[in-house]
This record gives sequence, structure tokens and C-alpha cells, in this order.
Amino acid sequence: MSLYFILIVTIIIPQFEFIHSPLSEKDIVTFRFNLVNRLDQCTLWRSKLDKKVSNTLDHFLMNSKFDEFREASTQLAADIYPESIDCLDSCSYDIEQFNDFVKSESLTTKNDLGDLLDNEQIYQLHMLLEKTKRPDIVEKGILQHLHGIPEKRRQELLSEFFASKPSRVRRSTMSRKIAREPTPLTPDMLSWQTPRHKNVLNKQKLTKGSQWDAMNTIGDQYYHLRKAVRVKYDGKFMKYCNESLLEIIGRDNFATLEEMVQDSEQVEHIWNKYHQIIGYLKNEEDQLTAEHYGQFCRKIYRLLPIEQADLMSWLRPAQRFRIAEMIQDREVNDSQVYEKLYEFFNQASGDAKDDADEVITLGCRKFIAHHLGDQVAEDIEDLRVAGGTGSSHHTAAMLLVKHNEIAEAGALAHQKRIEESVSICKRIYLDYDGSCFCNGRSTMCDEKTHVCQNCTGGTLGIQCEKCPEDLRLDKTGKCVPGLDPDCFCNSHSYECTDGICTDCENNTTGDHCELCDIGFYGDPTMGRGCTKCPCPKNGECSYNTVTNRIECNDCPKGHIGERCEDSESSYQPFTTEASTITLVDNQL
Repeated sequence: MSLYFILIVTIIIPQFEFIHSPLSEKDIVTFRFNLVNRLDQCTLWRSKLDKKVSNTLDHFLMNSKFDEFREASTQLAADIYPESIDCLDSCSYDIEQFNDFVKSESLTTKNDLGDLLDNEQIYQLHMLLEKTKRPDIVEKGILQHLHGIPEKRRQELLSEFFASKPSRVRRSTMSRKIAREPTPLTPDMLSWQTPRHKNVLNKQKLTKGSQWDAMNTIGDQYYHLRKAVRVKYDGKFMKYCNESLLEIIGRDNFATLEEMVQDSEQVEHIWNKYHQIIGYLKNEEDQLTAEHYGQFCRKIYRLLPIEQADLMSWLRPAQRFRIAEMIQDREVNDSQVYEKLYEFFNQASGDAKDDADEVITLGCRKFIAHHLGDQVAEDIEDLRVAGGTGSSHHTAAMLLVKHNEIAEAGALAHQKRIEESVSICKRIYLDYDGSCFCNGRSTMCDEKTHVCQNCTGGTLGIQCEKCPEDLRLDKTGKCVPGLDPDCFCNSHSYECTDGICTDCENNTTGDHCELCDIGFYGDPTMGRGCTKCPCPKNGECSYNTVTNRIECNDCPKGHIGERCEDSESSYQPFTTEASTITLVDNQL
């Protein structure tokens, strides 16, 4: 089923009410909507079928061909999902009632479009139209939603929609007044927060943000933590979300969503099913509370879709317009567009630069984790932070190699959007300028993956940096046998005394050249040199695994900050009225 059709069905969720006499247009639209959802609940296994079969069933359902849908679904269920037959049979009377009603054309009461769609739904449909530029998709969705109403009348209502203006109801403001407050997060769940995290929440509190606003911010912060930090807290957050959702949507609905996750259904399908479930909750307070919990917990469950547009949200309006012009210009190629983005990124300064850096860094980490997996995202981030000569080339090649493996396997959905995100992350997040760094053992790189080609001296690897397992690099950069197997120096030395490396190079130290020298940072165990710390007076630094930033260990007197860039006199620390941060005592 098209994602746009699913989105339209999700947007249009009327309240449940039975057909009565005299009949109104709203009665039949509501009756059809509930019938569609009952049949959908009976056949959740459709997504596991062959794509052509699944699409055919979806076509029957969305176009109100309920007899064809029930007959085909019953035949399929008889062999593989027999438990669905009773559920399908229970819908027979309602299908017959709907068909009789449509044939009789006995509507006695007309409704305005605003009775069939509320202002928020109309607004969302206008936004969908603006985003896709596809009036045919919106038209088809609305006409499907109005099945059962005579065709001439449906066309009148469609014209009424296109003549309407997208006047938005501020649902988020209403939600804050109606939705129940969230169950408080315990202090031990928030012990990962840094002063920077807490300051963001403090600023939000000063703008009178709601507790749900604070929950969403915490969800965002937690989502972007490194995996090594998250694993310490995932159990607590998962338990919190499981218990909160079970309480509000019930065990059966929770089990349905859990099965979809286990079957690796598309994130959009899982989210649409969740919206469908909360549409059946008894009152608006439950619906709005469930919506808030869903927004928070999907970040904990890591069920967010890839959105390439996030990577450009830092652009100013004039810059966005310029990028749009270049994309439309057929004489401008993609690489020129990405170079212009890189230029805008470098031109930013102050808070704008910090915002752009955060959007790109967090957005690309999120994208790579979705696209290639958490472990690849962690490996690339570690190499990026470690820095050193040729590091941008190494990380870009890692990204492209993994990306092309998926693309060549034919497992790449939304290819154009993903290709754009790969290019933006390669150029800005990884700061790769197209150079070919092969440790002096080649001058040629693959155009697609940037991996070094024709490595000399028997070397191999992304940058001709290693030897086959039975060989070792000598001082001349060649792979040779016979070196002392106990002399392992992470490629930073080739001389040992009693198994201890001597003359470690590239700012490394240690028995196996596995540590960075004082005043330098990096990961020498990856075969890469260490980079000088960005601290005054050659100060030491370390990698903060929570903030993903290099921080100076000791600043000169009167200075503070990650890199000692701030004056101590201007510092205003985050404070609370209590020693712990909880939601229940309104400290956020």
C-alpha cells in the first residue's frame, strides 16, 4: 500500500458511531472507516504475503470492494492463517449492510466538509499536497474516504477541500491542557545527562515549556547518545515505555505492535498502526496522552524514519533558496550542490555554526545508524573523532564501501534520498574533499568507494595500511615475513626489545605504541597517529563518550569550557531547587 495512502488513512480518523436513521453523510463515512479497520485487524498478516498479492488486497480494501477482499482473504487464510476466518466472517453482516446502503442511495442529511474532516485533518492534507505536489494522491485518498456517498456529492466535497485554506488548529497547545502528565522519570534514568543537556532543559523551562516538551527533549538527547552509553540505561527506559504503553493501549494492541517490530516492518507502517490503535481509545485525554508517549518512546525504541531534509535544516532561507535553484538547474551537477552546502557550512559562525554542526553531526550519525547499523555508525564516529592524517578519507571510504554493498545487493529503498544523505554526510560530517591518501603506497582511489587501488609492497586495506595476516610491515612500508611475532606496535614502530616496542612514532607511546603521548588524542590501535589536543599550553584532553566531543582536562585559571574557551566569570551553571531532577516536582 502506498505510504501516502496510509498517511491519508491515518490522518482521517473520525470518532466511532453507528449508522442510524435518518442517515447522514457522516454516518456512512464513519461506518465505512470502522469496517475498513475491522477487516484490517483481521488480516494483519497481509504484509507477509507476496507484494503483488498484498497490493491487490489493499486495493480491494481501500476502494470499498469488501466482498472481494473478504473472499480472497478467506481463501488465503484457510491454508496459512485459519484463525482469521472467524474474524472475517464476523464482518459479513456489516459488509452486506454497507453494500445495501450504497445501492439504495438513501442519504437524507448532507454534511459540510468540516463535519467529515476536522480542521487539523484538512490542514494535514494541505501539507501533504504542498509536500508532494501531487493533487491526484490527495484527491484519491479523499474520494476513498468518502466512499458510500454518491459520486456527484463526493466531487462537490472534493471541490470544497481544494477551495479551503490550510488554517491550522494548534493541537499541540490543546494537547498540553488535555493530555495527562507523564509518569516521572527517576533520577537514576537521567544520570547520563551532562551540564549541556541540563542547560537545554533549563532554557526550555524558562520559556514555559510543558512536561511533555521536556520529555521530547530528553528523548532526543537519549536517542543521540553513543551506543556504549545507551546500553547502560536501555533496560530502564524500555521498561518505562513498555509499562506506560501497556497501561494506555492494552496488552493485545501492544502485542500487535511488538509483532510488527519483531517482523522488521517498515517504521512508517508501525507508526501508522499505532495511530490507528489510539484512534479507538475511549476519550480524547487517552488519545492525546498515548500520542505523547508514542512520540517519546519511538525514540527509545529507535523507531524513527530516515529524513534527509533534517541535514539541511540549519540553512538560512536565502541559502535554502539558492540550493533549490541549483538543484533545478540542469547544468549544475550534484557535486557542485554539495560543495555549495559545504561553503555555507564554513561561512556560519557563532551560535549558527554550533547549530549547523549539531544538526549535521547528529543527523548523519542517525542516518548512518539507520542505513548501515549502529556498529558501523560507532566505528565511523570513533575514527572521525580520533582524527589524524587521512582520517576523513578513511571514514568516507568506510561509509561508501558499506553503502555500496547494500546498493549492489538491491536492498536499497528510497535510493535517491539516501544517495543525497550519503553525499552530504561525506562532505560535511566527515569533511572529505575527494583526496586520495594511501600512505604513500598508491596514488589512485576507486571513484565510487574511494578505496585505494593498486597498493604497493603487498599491502591492502582502505588506505594500503595493512598486510595479510601472515606478514608484517617493515620500515620501508613493504609486507615481509619473518618479523618477530611478539613485536606488535600497531604500525607505529618496527623495533622491539624483549617484545616491547621502541621508537614509537606518530605521537604514540606504550609497550605496543597503543597510547597517545601527553597532549595528543586518538586511537593508535587502529594504526593511525595521534592528533594534538586543542587546548591552551599543550594541555591534555580526552574524549567524552556522552557528548561525543574532545574536552580539555585542565584549563588555565579563570577559564572553563570544553576547550577552555569561556571565561569563568560569565558562567551560569544549571541549577535546580532540589538535588535531583524529576518531572514530578517540575524541575525541568
